[in-house]
Parts: sequence; structure tokens; C-alpha cells
Amino acid sequence: MLLAASFSPAFAQTSAAHRLAPADEYFGPLKMSVLGIGNALRSEAGRLASPAPPEPAAAYAHANLVERSVQDWEAKYPADRWLPRTIFVLQRLYVQIPHAESRRHALEVATWLITRYPSSPEAAQLRNEVGYLTETLRTGE
Repeated sequence: MLLAASFSPAFAQTSAAHRLAPADEYFGPLKMSVLGIGNALRSEAGRLASPAPPEPAAAYAHANLVERSVQDWEAKYPADRWLPRTIFVLQRLYVQIPHAESRRHALEVATWLITRYPSSPEAAQLRNEVGYLTETLRTGE
């Protein structure tokens, strides 16, 4: 009986919700793997820190596309233990982009992380930094 249940679509969906996303599965409009998402976040942060950073609006638009890939990943693998760290890095990227809309969106991403993964170390860190984030938005620095 248990063996038959393991082949049912409902069982497959339940077990997928508790697994890590496979490295060869692609998410979002950019069809990014979990490794590609991490690489894109690091790469964009590096470009923003370079002597000739990208236009803020372009960096924000790219971050939004990567975020859509993260959202797709989360929809398929909500319990993946790498999601809180990835959302945290995404939130940091939005803070780094010198664009008012990006900084406002950083608070939304922080709320996403804190709400969906409240017991993660990343959520705890963001809860400790809420005052910093609010001040950053207020001053635009």
C-alpha cells in the first residue's frame, strides 16, 4: 500500500516540498538554476561595487528578474534550506543598488524573508537590522 502511494502525484508534490531543488532544474523567466541564481546575485553585487557600476535602473531590473526566479524556486521547493540565505543575499543586493525604488523594495524582500522563514538565522539578522534599513530608506544613503 505504501509503495503504491509513493507513485501518486500527491505524494510526489509533498515530497518535492521538502527537498532541495535539483541543480539541473531551471526557474523563472531567465531559466536559472539555483547555482545560476547565486552566481547572478554575486555577479551583480560585484558590478555594483566596481569603479564603473551599471546604471541603477538596469541593476534594479536585473535584480527583479533574478527575484522572479527565486520566487519560482520557492513555489516548487518551499522547504529548500538554501532559500533563506538566497533571499537574504537578494535583499542585500536591493539595498546596494543606488535607486530609491530598489531600497524600498529591499524592505519588502526583508518582510518576505522574515515572514516565510522566521526561524532562519538570516531572518533573525534582518530583524536586528530593521532600524538600519528604515534609516537607509529615510536618508537615501
